[in-house]
Amino acid sequence: MTAATTVVQAGRAALGARVMSAIAPHGWSRLGVLWLGILLLAFVLPANGVTSAFLQGSAATAFGAIKDALLLGLFILVILTGRIRRVPVPIVVIVLMIVSLGLVSGAWTSSFTQAAYGWRNDFLPFLALIVTPAVLDRRHVPILATVFVVVAQIAAITTIVTWSQGLKWLFTLGVFPVPEGEPFPSSLFVAGSIVPRGFSPYTAPNESAAVATMMLAVLWTRPRWPLWLKAGLTVLPLVAIYLTQSRSGYLGLALLAAALVSWAIFRARPEMTWAFLTIMAAAGIAGITLYLFIDKVVSHIADPSLIGHSDSLLENIPFLITHPFGYGLGMVGPRALNYSSDAILVESFFLLLAIESGILVMLLFGVLLVYLFQGGVRARTLDGFLPAAVIAASVVSFTVLPTLQEGPVAYTLWILCGMGVVAARAGGPSRPVARSAIERVDGPSTPMPTAPETGAATPDGAPSRRRRALAGASGEGDDGRRGSRRSLRGAGDDGA
Repeated sequence: MTAATTVVQAGRAALGARVMSAIAPHGWSRLGVLWLGILLLAFVLPANGVTSAFLQGSAATAFGAIKDALLLGLFILVILTGRIRRVPVPIVVIVLMIVSLGLVSGAWTSSFTQAAYGWRNDFLPFLALIVTPAVLDRRHVPILATVFVVVAQIAAITTIVTWSQGLKWLFTLGVFPVPEGEPFPSSLFVAGSIVPRGFSPYTAPNESAAVATMMLAVLWTRPRWPLWLKAGLTVLPLVAIYLTQSRSGYLGLALLAAALVSWAIFRARPEMTWAFLTIMAAAGIAGITLYLFIDKVVSHIADPSLIGHSDSLLENIPFLITHPFGYGLGMVGPRALNYSSDAILVESFFLLLAIESGILVMLLFGVLLVYLFQGGVRARTLDGFLPAAVIAASVVSFTVLPTLQEGPVAYTLWILCGMGVVAARAGGPSRPVARSAIERVDGPSTPMPTAPETGAATPDGAPSRRRRALAGASGEGDDGRRGSRRSLRGAGDDGA
């Protein structure tokens, strides 16, 4: 064997070791490859709607069940391997309570099949919020974020291309001609228009807009991507959202922008954040109130779709009083029409959970959102802010529409929130310490003399633990470099 051959083989071995370290940092024996299941979901979720439309019968059902089987399998492994301990306790408790109470409400459903279908659509996706932070390491977050952004570009191109085909695309999917006895797909059109709204590769326009805004949240919380790259990658999703003609998508974009600006202001001037949020909230409330007044009082015919949404909310609120512990699993929402003609159709995922499984489940859902949003705001890093950004981008959608009853939307929301939890966990909580605070502790003009290499205090003074703790909290080392070797490695992992 020549020396050149030996060098080549050694190089291949080193490259293979680095690849394996990225794929399975903890080794195969410790199930470090579980994160690849989340990576697979990033590709499967956008393809769910269109692929299922082209497949027939059991094949379509089997493809749609891939994500559910994968999530359940990962959840079981997370329990058996003890990785669930990596997930914040409040998330585990709240999610398991929501999922368990959802199962209990199945007692009010006469059909086991319908109850199982309802649990799969409405409650199973919540488990992704446990699985994702349990199986991901810090180095996986930038990889998954990049994949989600790339897939979002492909999805946006799909929306644009299929929208350009107009009615022809609906015939290709088999939506037209409408089978006898089936309702007309009015949600695919704006009132008075014969041009379909953009929606593919997802099942409907509002769902497509919700996912696109969440993908923009991923893009704009990439800490090391240059501004020009983010701006360029924003164009296609923006066009796709515009083609969906989804008001919830437009409002989601506005809230996402407000959340990102607020985070930037908080980093620069913490005292200005609440003023900014107060102004934004007041403007939003005033705008919505004026819009509703004009629509309901002045004209009442200005926006039939809006009237339908508001009337649906008002008509279904009494169910919260008559059925405070739930009406029945799988008996509420558009998906319930697959099993029952008398399903309760409600225009809010909050009300869907409350009517289906009880008011307590709806309250737990709200608490979970608040916990995730607060955790994102308190995160040290921009990618740790992802949960708050994603919730801001999608909250309007699932508040006025049952968009989270669609698996691809719900899975995407909880996976992205889980990624943000991992990023925040690695970065630590946000505890900014001003330089003046350090100076007040150790004095502004008496720097601690240190040894040239070790940084140890000289004999005339003990090492300042307080100074090191403050420097560590602010992310600064005594020598002006950021953090310890471990924190430098963590920052290097976030190279995406």
